[in-house]
Amino acid sequence: MKTAKVQDLNEGDILARPITDSYGRVLLQKGVKFTNRIIQRLADFQFKYVYVQDELTEDIYPQNLLDDQVRFETIHHIRESFRAFNEQPTNLKQHQYVLEKSLNEVQKKVEEINKIIQDNDEILSIMSDLFLYDDYVYMHSLNVTVYSLALANELDYPKHKIEQIGIGALLHDLGKTQVPKAILHKPGKLTDLEFSIIKEHTVYGYDLLKQAHFLSNEVKYCVVQHHERLNGSGYPYGLVGPNIHPYAQILAVADVFDAVTTNRVYRRGMLPHEGLEILYSGSGELFRPEYVDLFRRTISIYPNGAEVELSNGAKGVICEQNKHLPDRPKVRVLENEEGKLHKSQVYEINLATSLDIMITRCNVSSINE
Repeated sequence: MKTAKVQDLNEGDILARPITDSYGRVLLQKGVKFTNRIIQRLADFQFKYVYVQDELTEDIYPQNLLDDQVRFETIHHIRESFRAFNEQPTNLKQHQYVLEKSLNEVQKKVEEINKIIQDNDEILSIMSDLFLYDDYVYMHSLNVTVYSLALANELDYPKHKIEQIGIGALLHDLGKTQVPKAILHKPGKLTDLEFSIIKEHTVYGYDLLKQAHFLSNEVKYCVVQHHERLNGSGYPYGLVGPNIHPYAQILAVADVFDAVTTNRVYRRGMLPHEGLEILYSGSGELFRPEYVDLFRRTISIYPNGAEVELSNGAKGVICEQNKHLPDRPKVRVLENEEGKLHKSQVYEINLATSLDIMITRCNVSSINE
C-alpha cells in the first residue's frame, strides 16, 4: 500500500486501511472503492491523505508503534483525566478519589506504551494514520508521550523515572483546558495579548495538578517547565540550563518536534527532517544537545508507504527503514524522468549506500491533520 493525497484520488481507487475518528468509530472500511462523493466528503472533513491499494506496493505496510486500540484507549484516558482535573469539587474526598482513579488509568497506559517501546527493535514511527481528530491537544499529548518515553529509554533511566516522564508528558498540556478555545484554535496569527494567555497554560496546568497530592513533583515539573529553554528565553519563568528539570528538557524536544511537524488550521506541518532541523538549530541554545542527537537516531523520519521524490528525478515509495540511518531509508522506485515504470522495471534504492541521492520531497507533510 502507499499514501495518496485526497486531492489526487480517482474514482475506483481502493482504500487500503480503514478510516476512523478519534473515538475509534469506523468512517470508511478497508476495501471501499472511492467515488467522487466519498472523495469530496474526505476533503470536506479536511483529510489530506489516505492509504490506497497499489499492485507495485502491496507488500509495503506502515510501521506504526501503537495499534488503534491502544491509541484510542490512551486518548480516552487523557480526555478523562483532563476532565477530572477541571471539575469543580463539591466533595473533596470524593474528588481526590476520582483524580486518583483517573491517574491510575493514565499510569497503566504509560506502562503499556513503555513496554511496547521497549519490545520494539525498530526505529520509532508514530505516524498518525487515518484518524479524524476532534481535538489536537489529546493526540499531541499522546505523541509527545511516545517520543519522551523513547528518549527516556535511550537514556537508560530506571523504570520509575521513565513512568514519571510518561505521566508528565501525557498531562503536559493540561493547562490548555483553561485557555479560551477561540485563542487556542485561532486560524490566524496571535496578538501579543493572546500569546501571553497561551503561555499561561503551563502555570494553569501546574495549579490544577496541585490537587493531586499523590503525584510526584517531577511530574509537575514536566507540566510547568516544558516550555523553558536552556538560554533562559523560555516561559513561564525564564529558567536557564541547570535550573530546568531534565524531564522537562526531554519533553521540550518531543513537544517542539510534534508541534512543528503537525498540520494545524493556521499552517502546514513541516516535513520530519525539517522538524529535526528546527531542533538542531536550537541545540545547545534552547535544547540539550545529547537529547536532540538521541531523538534523531530514535525516530522514523520517512514512514513506510510515504511517496517521495529523489534528487535524481525518480519517484517512489518508502519500503524499508535503516535502523541507524532513519534519514536514509530504502525506496522502491516506481517512476523515473521518462515516466511510470512497468512492474518488471521497478527497482529499489538503498539510500544508506547510495549517498549521492537524497529525498527532495515527501508527502508525509500531509500527515497529522
